[in-house]
Amino acid sequence: MTIRGTRAEWEEWTGLKFPQSGPYHIPGALNPMNMDVEKDEGIYIEPNVWMAHPLR
Repeated sequence: MTIRGTRAEWEEWTGLKFPQSGPYHIPGALNPMNMDVEKDEGIYIEPNVWMAHPLR
């Protein structure tokens, strides 16, 4: 799953401030979100894990 947004959107969604580029921990997220201030873009990537279970 990939979520992209502007710095303003991420600040609205999270209630956090992102003053500089780099990784940020978002409470409840599995991975850090990477903010690029110069591009005005934050990207959060959460890998999906699929498991196969036998049916009986």
